[in-house]
Amino acid sequence: MILDARTILLLMAFTALPTALVLVAVSRSYAARVRGAGHWTWANIALAAGLLLLGLSATGDSLPARVVGNTLLVLTAALYYLAIQRLLGDKPHSRLAWATVAAAGIVFTLQWSSAAPYGLAVGTLSIALAILTGLSAARLLLPPATDVPVSHRFTGLLFLIGCLLMTARLAYTALADHPPDHLFAADFWQGVILGGAHIITMLMSLGFALMIVDQLAAELGRQATLDELTGIGNRRVFYSRAEAELARCRRRNTPLSLLMIDLDRFKSINDTLGHAAGDRTLRRFAELVGPHLREYDFFARLGGEEFAALLPDTTEEVALGIAERLRQLTEAEHLPAPGFAVPTTASIGAAQLLEAERGIDELMHRADLALYAAKSSGRNRVVAASWLEETTAVLPPAGRPAAAPAVQAGAE
Repeated sequence: MILDARTILLLMAFTALPTALVLVAVSRSYAARVRGAGHWTWANIALAAGLLLLGLSATGDSLPARVVGNTLLVLTAALYYLAIQRLLGDKPHSRLAWATVAAAGIVFTLQWSSAAPYGLAVGTLSIALAILTGLSAARLLLPPATDVPVSHRFTGLLFLIGCLLMTARLAYTALADHPPDHLFAADFWQGVILGGAHIITMLMSLGFALMIVDQLAAELGRQATLDELTGIGNRRVFYSRAEAELARCRRRNTPLSLLMIDLDRFKSINDTLGHAAGDRTLRRFAELVGPHLREYDFFARLGGEEFAALLPDTTEEVALGIAERLRQLTEAEHLPAPGFAVPTTASIGAAQLLEAERGIDELMHRADLALYAAKSSGRNRVVAASWLEETTAVLPPAGRPAAAPAVQAGAE
């Protein structure tokens, strides 16, 4: 049984068109999220057009078929490669892709004008497709990592198989005793290779669609756990992380401390410079604090200008040192900008989990009380919850060391 090449090409063309239409709908619905969908859509359109030109020709040797049709197939592989890079967030290697398409088009034109044999056109097409599909496979499969989604590996394996099929077609055309002399010659192995290419191409689009689904799921997960403005944890994930850390500290009998942080006079920034300046200030504060926390600490924005830092395995004394460092950094930064009349500073309340406390809300309440004391006593200072519980003494003047328990408070 010999597979009919013309039937295979036309089936591939009519299969590619619906896929292109589906991806058009996806790219319009999720234009801001789905990178690479447009490239893959145009790739399938180019694939359909190229296969129609080849499938409707008499022998595949006419100018539209050999030059335009084959060049469109190379363009398809190039667009697939660019789509994958864009989906993965890479800077696309556009020059390499377009150079491969241009070089193949020039070679096809020269071959047609010189009436070169069919085998040379097959060789040129196979080499170009093997290069581009091999690059796509390498990007998806290398370097190997345990956290790579299954959809990436699935699609990468399909591109690897496609690369091997093109290599096999090149080898068969070059080494067979009686290779086919035109596209529609009755040849068993040519039919097998083209049939395999048809199946692999359809599955490639399925793989890309699965990659899109994974990306959208990751984006939704990111939005559910990160604060959209600052890129740090949000209130929802903070509570989840805090409860998990509380349970862990209870099991291991280790301390857990919490910092509640509020930016002083933040409203004046919005009122004077506008909300865009306020947003920039919040982002800058998050960037400022993040590098000065430890790898296992957790920093989150709870809302507005209020932040929290969860400090596992940390006593209140150590937490106070961390809080004071953050306060000094904020004061020195002079947010939102040097020269602003009323720069924002940070008031911070610190609390360590008590033995009797069973939930994170109790710890947050005591840290909140300490924060309120810091705000009401002049702002730009650090207050420990234990101070409020142990003494009603007046807080130390700004800029002077406190009596034990001690922490420096900055000038208002």
